Amino acid sequence: MDLQIESIDNKDWEIICELQRNGRASLVEIGNKVDLRHPSVKARLDKLIRRGLIRVQANINVAKLGYQLALIVIEVNELPKALDNLDKLRQCPKVVLIAVKEGDYNLLILVLYRKPGELKAFIEKRIRNIPGLRRLSVENSFLLKPRFLPCELGNLSAICDDECRTCEFKEEPFSCPGCNLGIK
Repeated sequence: MDLQIESIDNKDWEIICELQRNGRASLVEIGNKVDLRHPSVKARLDKLIRRGLIRVQANINVAKLGYQLALIVIEVNELPKALDNLDKLRQCPKVVLIAVKEGDYNLLILVLYRKPGELKAFIEKRIRNIPGLRRLSVENSFLLKPRFLPCELGNLSAICDDECRTCEFKEEPFSCPGCNLGIK
């Protein structure tokens, strides 16, 4: 995974800081704070977005919407092989974060759920199928910082729609709503 490190100038940092303070600020307001005219602010924002350095989005307070977080740490035998097989997890709207880590476990996954049965179904259907899985640990978590997460809760084109129709975890005692997290 080669990552090209890029640099930005102080004005770009100032613009980013203003957006982080108030993501709804107008280009004129940002320009006034960073001493640029709004067309320059727009050009700089467009360039930052085009270069993949920032993304403007709505982050969600998941706790206020009734979601819980589970931190799943996983140990796999062959990490590269496991990473090649994580496509469905990468596309799943329940998955907030996937990270490679060091230590006893080498993968970390942060997952949203509403009911324990839903989490159990996710673990049985998605996590236990990871190639080379040796062991896993699941911990319920409460988010202190940040309070808002970049979740794809509105992603209704769930990657597992076909599987969900016939999934044994839709029934009691799991009652898993599928990947759309209950959004209709």
